[in-house]
Amino acid sequence: MLPLYQLGGVDWITTQALYHGIAEMDEEAIVLCWPTSPYVSLGCHQDGDEWDSSCGFPALRRRVGGSLVYLDADQVFFQVILDAERLSSACRPVDWYHLALDPVVAYLGDLGLVATLRPPADILLGDRKVSGNAGGQIDSKMVIVGNLLLSFPHAVMARVRNAPNQILRQAFAASLAEHLVTLRDIPGYGDLTAGRVMEGLGDRYAKHLGAIHCEAPWSRWAETLERVSLELQDPAWLKAAGMRLPYHQIKVREGVYLRSPRVHENDPKASLVIEFHSDEGTVHRVWGCDEIDPRGLPLTGRMLSEISVPEDIKEVLTALVDLRSDPVVGASNR
Repeated sequence: MLPLYQLGGVDWITTQALYHGIAEMDEEAIVLCWPTSPYVSLGCHQDGDEWDSSCGFPALRRRVGGSLVYLDADQVFFQVILDAERLSSACRPVDWYHLALDPVVAYLGDLGLVATLRPPADILLGDRKVSGNAGGQIDSKMVIVGNLLLSFPHAVMARVRNAPNQILRQAFAASLAEHLVTLRDIPGYGDLTAGRVMEGLGDRYAKHLGAIHCEAPWSRWAETLERVSLELQDPAWLKAAGMRLPYHQIKVREGVYLRSPRVHENDPKASLVIEFHSDEGTVHRVWGCDEIDPRGLPLTGRMLSEISVPEDIKEVLTALVDLRSDPVVGASNR
């Protein structure tokens, strides 16, 4: 039996302790919930300094992949904890994402929305992300976790992530506004509630995976959840060094990145930011370089090398385009 726990609003730290603890207890489950207060969650591979601890929100570091994300009650979480034997040992990560996320795509179809899974881990409406997801293995269990966005504060998300300067923060907020969509943004869906979304997701997980609604065994879970909650917030774990790239990179959605050179903050080139689309190998927006006419975008790396800007700026911009598009740290970004 695959239990389905429709928990509704849950204490912020418990929303993350649940899937960690259930996996550690060697149990399978589908968990649907949302946090009763906002917080920040970092991915296990990230550098702890990517969280701006002055933002005013508590933070934890999860044990699955993806990058830093701001979470609140306007996001309905789905957490899929399954035995690794459910798929063959030859399966790829994308196969696990399909198993866990196809019910979410189907639920959006139930709402009359055409959604697609953008491998490996984003769900898109058109070309805009409505659901960001991450995954990994915790003990013997495969875990995929993610959310559906009812609404989302772009400026808050930009504020909780550390940035070397305000230009990168502004670029992040602007890029989020362009490449994210929430359910309440869509005409006719403004009255969607978290409870209604949770019920619809529950129906789809029951149909797709045979999940059966169960009452949560809170008393049996209590000791494990308490311990895991403390571990995820432990300062040594939360602020631990992770994979630090030689440049600043923020993943906006699958295939869309913000990139900025990692130089001294007083260097004039520190304010250069590009929005890079890795599928096309093109730059769609540039911040910090007034010489580039936005009407001439997008640009390929070759086109960047031919534009009339100072050579040192041109060198930085073309280098950012030539970088490897999908570093491991971002492979399963939420």
